[in-house]
Amino acid sequence: MKKNLKIIIPLILLIAVAGAWYAYKEYNRKPASMENTKADFATNTATLIAAFEENEAKANLQYLDKVVEVEGAIRSVNQDEAGLYTVTLGDDGSLSSVRCSVDSVFSEQASELQPGGSITVRGVCTGFMADPLLGSDVTLVRCAILKK
Repeated sequence: MKKNLKIIIPLILLIAVAGAWYAYKEYNRKPASMENTKADFATNTATLIAAFEENEAKANLQYLDKVVEVEGAIRSVNQDEAGLYTVTLGDDGSLSSVRCSVDSVFSEQASELQPGGSITVRGVCTGFMADPLLGSDVTLVRCAILKK
């Protein structure tokens, strides 16, 4: 009986320490940067917006929660009160756009962007907000600025 306890107790302690270490690592894990993440789809703003406007259900199946790389003209660059940037891509003639919430790592690059320029960003597609009067928006989050 004592011999079994000498083996079981250290084994239980080893498993508990390993479990605690794994939990600590997972709790403190940071999300992967979109800069180094492979895109599931590469497209431009007009194609992405058109896909959602033509058939939102089909586009959701294709793009939702996927990493999307989008190229387009910069319509506006906005900074919120927390210092985070949102870059809006799209044609000036259209009410619809792609709204890119920029990852804080790329804030300095986002601050240098000017409307009218062209850019490529990579982010996770989180959905589509359709509004026939104000224009529709495709939303990307955790965006990395790839090319200016």
